Formats: sequence, C-alpha cells, structure tokens
Amino acid sequence: MRIGLVSQWYPPEVPALVPSTWARGLAARGHDVHVITGVPNYPSGRVYDGYAVKPYRKEYDHDVTVHRGFLYPSHDSNPVRRMTNYLSFSAGGTIASMCAPKPDVWLTNGTPATAAVPALLNRSLRRGAHAMVIQDLWPESVTQSGFLGNRAGRVANASLGAYCNAMYRNTDAIGVISPGMRNVLVERGIDPSKIHYTPNSVPDDHLLPDAPSSAVNRTELGLPTGLLFMYAGNLGRMQNIHSLVAAFRGVPEAQLALVGSGVAEPELRELSRGATNITFIERQDLGTIGKYIAASDVQVVSLSDTPLLRVTMPSKFQACLAASRPVLVHAAGDIANIAEHEQVGIHASPTDIASASNSIREFTTMSASTLSAMGKRARALYALTYSPVVGIERLESLISAAVNRRDKRETNTND
Repeated sequence: MRIGLVSQWYPPEVPALVPSTWARGLAARGHDVHVITGVPNYPSGRVYDGYAVKPYRKEYDHDVTVHRGFLYPSHDSNPVRRMTNYLSFSAGGTIASMCAPKPDVWLTNGTPATAAVPALLNRSLRRGAHAMVIQDLWPESVTQSGFLGNRAGRVANASLGAYCNAMYRNTDAIGVISPGMRNVLVERGIDPSKIHYTPNSVPDDHLLPDAPSSAVNRTELGLPTGLLFMYAGNLGRMQNIHSLVAAFRGVPEAQLALVGSGVAEPELRELSRGATNITFIERQDLGTIGKYIAASDVQVVSLSDTPLLRVTMPSKFQACLAASRPVLVHAAGDIANIAEHEQVGIHASPTDIASASNSIREFTTMSASTLSAMGKRARALYALTYSPVVGIERLESLISAAVNRRDKRETNTND
C-alpha cells in the first residue's frame, strides 16, 4: 500500500526512533511510505544545522520519501510557545501532506494529539483511511503537565477534550501502547472494536546488548566506578527526576548517571549539589549513546505518578530491555506491572522517596550473576514482544483494520 505517515518528529531528531522504525520497516515490507513531518528542532527548540523554517521541503530517508512542512520551533516550558509549536505543525503538516501523493491509508504517530490534523483533513478531503497510534493521552498530557493554571487548565480540558473526541470518532483504527490506555478510551465511549494493542518497538542497532558493563571504559566516558544506574533521556518535569535524585541521595553506595538535557536540568543540578553519587552527562546522539548504556549495570525509567502516566509506556522502556539490562522502574501502573511480572526489573515508588531508596538498595545486594540473568530476561522479552519485526507486523494489522473499516463504511454509504 501507499502509506502517509504523519509524525511531528522525525530524524535527524534523536527521539524519533519510533516513527523512523515504522517508516523504514514498512518500506522494507514493500510499502510506498511518505512521511509528513516538520522542521527538526527537538529537543532544544533550535532548528538543526542544514535546515530552515520553509513552507515545504522534500528529501529522502533510505526508501522513504519525507515531506517537511513549516512549524514554529520551540520546546521550552512556556505554554503559549509550546502550543504554537504544536498548532503550527498542524498547519504546516497539512500543506506538506497536500504535496504528497494520495495514500491508501494515513498513519499518525499520536504525539502530540494535534499531529493528527493533517491526516484527519486528508481523510475528509481525499477519502483515505486513517489509523493512529496514541502515544500520549490528551487532554491530560496538557492539563496534568503543570504548565497551565487552574483557569487555563479548565479551558484547555474542555476544548482539547472536544477535539480528541472528534479525532477518535473520525479515526478508523486506534493503536494503544499500553494495556491501561485501552480501558481509558473505552470508558470515554470509544468503540472497542476500533482499539488495537500496538506497543512501541525500537531498533537495537545503536546498542551493545552483548557487552558487559565491565567491558566499557567508564573513565573515557566520564562515568564513575561502582554499581551504575543510568537514566538516559529528557530531563523534564513529567519524568519526576527530582524524586529519583532524592532517592539516590539516600543510597550513596549506588551511582546514578543522568544522560540528557531538558527544562528541569538546572533544578536537578542544584538538587544534586554535594552528592558524590550523581553524575550529569550531556545529551548524546545515536552514534554514542550505545556505549554509555552499555557501561551501565541498571537502566532507569522514571515518570511522575499521575492517572495519565500510569497508562503510558514510553519507548525508553523497550530500549532498556533491548540493551539487555535490568530496569529500575521509578513509575507506577502498566510499565511497573510488566517489569515485575516478567522479572526484568524492580519497581521503585515514584511518590515515596524512602521506599524508592529501598528498591535501589535491593539492586546493590544482588550478585553479578543475578543482575545478568535479569538482563537476559529483559533482552528475551524485547525480542519476543517489542522488536521491530514484531512491531511492524502489529502495525500492518492496525493499518489493514483501518482500511477494512473504511471500505465497509464506504460500502454502507453507497448502499
């Protein structure tokens, strides 16, 4: 099929592993893939070298055609600028989508929810099917982010809630990345037959899963000796790194490396002042991050404890599994349940610092063989459930469901 993949983020943006895996994987299966995306600017909010904010640009990524539309580059904590970034892509992405050939089906990477606008407009104007994988539940992602005050939050909840309900109604197949997300949508009145479990899958070619941490020279990477826990990713407020740092301060025998950047970084550095077991490393690209991850003994996933995030499974979790490392899940809900049920990690309370310290301390009592066995189970779970091969098969099933539903809808209309 010809597939129009809409994603606000795409390489060279580093966090765009999921949509690029989709695009390249679908193209490798023989589909004609056209990506609708924006000017690369995430996570710094600055336009990448070699790019400029232009109405339209066409380029190629392997066997994928990429159509870039304009947007307002920003990714700071200002709610007006952040929303302008989202809405401007809705406009720029729509223009770019009209420059692409008409696909058989549109596939939206649903983060933010406004990224669906180009596909929804095309669905109405050009009569295509629409499948969407929801990465972030809206309006909760906005109203629970802490960016808005009470009054603005109520307005956003009403307006974005109405938009999301319309979006779900006009989407032929909806993929969810965690089990709990399905329950939330059903409670909102979404037809259960539309909803498909489609957890994220990530590639592992940037990782070194077979390398033990002892095989990596930590000194060269600026990393400490000792049992090393590593959080690699965005240092934002929803990641709840403040509580994570506080928990590690109570376990000085465990080392924590924070690899990344984000709006909360200055506060985290201040909070870590005087701690000898917390190290900050600047954000790494895909060419180097694998070495850092391989140097760790335990990978960390951290999220705030909110109703929204309890039903979220960020692709970071799959990357931790792919790296063949045990996982400290400093979060609640689906991701913690899976980690403990599959015996690939330990749950640390995101709200109780003393309890989280005890979970960290539990890792420090484990033997090297126990940690290794946990890491091997993590890798096996990745291969069985979250590898790109498995993920593309699920994605094709979602796309087929959308096309079948569209065809049935048009048949009923013609009758």
